[in-house]
Amino acid sequence: MPPTGPVPPPINVKLLLIGNSSVGKSSLLLRFSDEQWLPEDEASATIGVDFRVHKMEVRGKKVKLSIWDTAGQERFRTITSSYYRGAQGVILVYDVANRESFDALPRWYAEMETYVSPGVVQVVVGNKLVKSMQD
Repeated sequence: MPPTGPVPPPINVKLLLIGNSSVGKSSLLLRFSDEQWLPEDEASATIGVDFRVHKMEVRGKKVKLSIWDTAGQERFRTITSSYYRGAQGVILVYDVANRESFDALPRWYAEMETYVSPGVVQVVVGNKLVKSMQD
């Protein structure tokens, strides 16, 4: 007989995707949350912020991920600082084929250090595919 009693609420986790514009943050979010690829010709810049909720089970516990996709454009920098509040994890994304996005990593890292609490998990992800000359 299965145990009865109250079902524990899911663990809420807030993750942020940050990085320069056009590094593929929205594509990563769509791929993870909806298991779809965003066609290159349909890609457009995120305005402000977008987010998705993804429910999953980890080690027998229910987890509710709130994944926030922040705009990479400079004009949105003032509003994104408030999205860092309460984040348990930050994924810093750069485009492996775009040196400028890689060179911007120290600036993004400094911003992260300014706004996130100590102990927040931070991951750097190199995104996109570099096509070889043979293709």
